Amino acid sequence: MVSIELSEAAVEFNCILEYTEEKLKKKIPQKFLDFLKEIQSNTYKFEYDKNKRLSEQNLKPKTRGLIALVYKDYICDEDKKKEYLRIIQENIMQKELDKRKTYNPDDLFKNKDIVKNEELQQSEEKRITMVKEEKWYIKLFDFIKNLFHSGK
Repeated sequence: MVSIELSEAAVEFNCILEYTEEKLKKKIPQKFLDFLKEIQSNTYKFEYDKNKRLSEQNLKPKTRGLIALVYKDYICDEDKKKEYLRIIQENIMQKELDKRKTYNPDDLFKNKDIVKNEELQQSEEKRITMVKEEKWYIKLFDFIKNLFHSGK
């Protein structure tokens, strides 16, 4: 069973293919094109804007994936394919590096420690020192006791 996303992507891909040069269409195997026609959704509608470039079209991620797959497997010659795969690999590595920077476990814990230390310093600065006062009757008792002891 084909997912809804893939059947809608097939609709978009087939619509784009209508505006593609015959020379490029001939590079794509007929069996693959028949498969996409077979799985396309009957209810989903897509309008291709001729005034926009392909990269500017509002396409689903699955459609973009289909286009990339067809380009890599059927349209590119060997040199372009190597270059295309190199660019894809670089993009993947850059995304991984960005994720690593964002979600690096070492940095996450360091940042928490820094924040906690700063909070502790601020709370220590704001802390009020409590002066323990003696009760009034204890003061009076000590005063009287000192009077008797000082007289000796």
